[in-house]
Amino acid sequence: MWNLTKLQQLAPIWPVLALAAAGLSLGAAPASIVLLQPTAFATPTANAEGDIVYVVQEGDSPWRIAAIAGITVEQLMALNGIESGDFISPGMELLLGSVAATAVPVPPPTPTLAPEEMTGTGEICVLLFLDANGNARLDEDEPALAEGQVSVADRQGNLAGDHTTGTEPDGFCFTELEGGDYNVSGAVPPNYNPTTSMNVPVRLEPGDIKFVQFGGQPSGAISTIPRPAGSGSSLLGAIGLAMLGGAGLLGYLAFRSGRQS
Repeated sequence: MWNLTKLQQLAPIWPVLALAAAGLSLGAAPASIVLLQPTAFATPTANAEGDIVYVVQEGDSPWRIAAIAGITVEQLMALNGIESGDFISPGMELLLGSVAATAVPVPPPTPTLAPEEMTGTGEICVLLFLDANGNARLDEDEPALAEGQVSVADRQGNLAGDHTTGTEPDGFCFTELEGGDYNVSGAVPPNYNPTTSMNVPVRLEPGDIKFVQFGGQPSGAISTIPRPAGSGSSLLGAIGLAMLGGAGLLGYLAFRSGRQS
């Protein structure tokens, strides 16, 4: 381990010590004697942050590291926050300087996909049925009611389609309708009364198939009670006899009243 204070004190006489170690004096150094140079080492390259970092090896000293890096010991100490009396040891990382940070390619941001919007069309199927029992519900034996009208309009009142009903058991389907809000209307044929609401709002999403049912029954329907043949003449005969009897009784009462007078 090297004490930095001692190194700084020895730095001015370092060449003298090197010559003394070789048994030579300053005044008689032969021209053939060459001062030993520090062992060369590969200069560390800058990292991604632009810092040049050196890992201390066995036998390294701050003077040797500073000399090879081309900086002074004071600069080495300042770069690494080393104080007088501090030691360096193998494995330590020392900052030798900084260069412009290496630009690291940044991948383009992953585009954020918006929620997938559903596209497409839907259907609204409408059935006008004969509500024979008037319960406002389609029963199994109740057929479609022909000659009525059904229509579909959007929220703005634009007509998307209309249809005169027939005897289709499943009604009529309005297809290729864009998703949105619709109003479905129905009208019963003449001489019929509706038994259900004839306007239904429908919210249609792409891919939906919505079903709407309207009911109607005949208006003014009178049930006929069958009578036996000839019952009409018998009834009239009975009424005639009753009238004759009443007239005779009135005549008799008038006769008695005249005689008493």
